[in-house]
Amino acid sequence: MFAARRPRLQAVAVFACIGTAACATSGDLRAPEHAAVQPIVVAQAAVAPSKEQAVLDKAVGERSSSRDAQLQQLLDAVRQSLSSPLVAGNTAHLLVDGPATFAAIDAAISHAHHHIHVETYIFSDDDLGRKFAALLIEKRRQGVHVRIIYDAVGSIDTPGSFFTELQDAGVEVQEFRPLNPVKTYFWKFHNRDHRKIIVVDGQVAFTGGLNISATYSSSSSSKPGPEAGLEEGWRDTHVRIAGPVVQQFQKLFLETWQQLGGEMPPPEREYYPDLKEQGGALISAVASSGQKEKNEAIYRTYLAAVRNSVRRIWITQAYFSPPEELRDALIDAVKRSVDVRIIVPGFTDSKLILHASRSEYDALLEGGVRLIEARNALLHAKTALIDDSLAFVGSANLDYRSFLHNNEVTAVILEDETAKRMETIFRRDLDQGKELTLAEWRERPLWQRTKEKFSSLFKFWL
Repeated sequence: MFAARRPRLQAVAVFACIGTAACATSGDLRAPEHAAVQPIVVAQAAVAPSKEQAVLDKAVGERSSSRDAQLQQLLDAVRQSLSSPLVAGNTAHLLVDGPATFAAIDAAISHAHHHIHVETYIFSDDDLGRKFAALLIEKRRQGVHVRIIYDAVGSIDTPGSFFTELQDAGVEVQEFRPLNPVKTYFWKFHNRDHRKIIVVDGQVAFTGGLNISATYSSSSSSKPGPEAGLEEGWRDTHVRIAGPVVQQFQKLFLETWQQLGGEMPPPEREYYPDLKEQGGALISAVASSGQKEKNEAIYRTYLAAVRNSVRRIWITQAYFSPPEELRDALIDAVKRSVDVRIIVPGFTDSKLILHASRSEYDALLEGGVRLIEARNALLHAKTALIDDSLAFVGSANLDYRSFLHNNEVTAVILEDETAKRMETIFRRDLDQGKELTLAEWRERPLWQRTKEKFSSLFKFWL
């Protein structure tokens, strides 16, 4: 089942590393010293600098009014790191776990009248995957254009016949980086499409951590634990977005579609409709593509937010193995009296990654970072809450693979209401987790330390 997929990705990555002799030297992450501040966009036009403050004040609400100067510093730093502008006038509805997420996605797809675009790392041939495929086939029969991008490694256990059936029904399908040296250069095998994007009629977008897999058939509230939890009830977060920023997600999908050789749809208005303002959220789709010149945007954005936070950094992270620069920034934030808490997995589908992650815990705990293990369900969410109004939801893990090697996307959301909802979700997860202490952690057995040390040798490629 799915538990075997992540280790297979590791094998491909390590093999590619050996073949290119690049483990130690390639892809160093770095933050730019000087970068332009991305504009704020309203009605597809940049807001005049004199009017930006009013747009920001509307989004952040009253909770940030006493820290205007510090908030402005945080937002300026984040806007310098973004790969696309903050767009005003959106709604962002956070979705927790599989049942709620797929109910929202299914509802949007059911009302589609022109096109459905799906980009996913995993598209499983299981009960949930087949049900989802059947819905897409039915919409194609109704005349809706349906396009799918799936990753060759993520969907390695899905038989080709599954996608052939979709194609026979008129659904257009593209495989990202096939595991065939005739189709994919050897040194590009490690570049995987880990994004999760669904765009419906150019009007609604979904993104976050969820794949199309039966591991999401039930909610994490069922508390399956470390045995049953590998196969079901995963804890994850997605977001439904409506408003003008949907065009950024549409552009990301179509760029990848074209890169894979997919026929570009005609430039009809239906793909990029005129979208009116629907809410108060400022949102940017921050993306990385696993190519040297485009692989640092998500990392830069996280680093900028951490370095300029003043109140709190609350992270929920499935695969947490940060580069040293980001790890040190988290510790430095504690020294500034920032409340830094990170919810990490108590168990996961990849023991190698878990051990590599835990190799960082000693330094983090010693530096005052609070670590809380999620033990009731497998944690797969990738979210962050910075101070009072800034939220991150996406596909990117805080590790080298997401920052350097994968195609990823993270929705950066500036809105007080979304932040409040994120805070509620985080506090609920805190109540269900177990906090680690430095004293207890240093009492762990030697065999565990040995596995952590060994796994950490491969964290650049995990």
